[in-house]
Amino acid sequence: MPIMTWDASLDVGVDAMNHEHQEILDAMNKIYDARAKGIAGSVVDNLVARLGAITTRHFADEEAFMKKVGYPELERHRALHQRLLEQFTAHAQQIKAAGGAPSDDFFNFLKFWLTSHIKGIDVKYGAHAKGRTA
Repeated sequence: MPIMTWDASLDVGVDAMNHEHQEILDAMNKIYDARAKGIAGSVVDNLVARLGAITTRHFADEEAFMKKVGYPELERHRALHQRLLEQFTAHAQQIKAAGGAPSDDFFNFLKFWLTSHIKGIDVKYGAHAKGRTA
């Protein structure tokens, strides 16, 4: 059973970013499913590293999109991305130190991050982009 599933409430109004958000959810769910199956160690460490790489690429893509559409909150959004990556890195280090065993805190962080960031922050650049093209 996945930790989170994609639904219309996560739609930011930008197809490319929605696709990347879905990719992040898929990577999160793979880690969650691995833990549910009792898998740990290097397999989970690799899944966490993959989520980190997908997220880093996504943040770069998202920032490039915001720059392209002249989103006025780009620098604030970039700072949020940096903070999220720092938090993610701290969790990834804890998972590695625990032998590739993610904690509930890690999954709570992911759920909060995805839900609050997408629904509360990312939707704003989607609305801005729609306003510019309307």
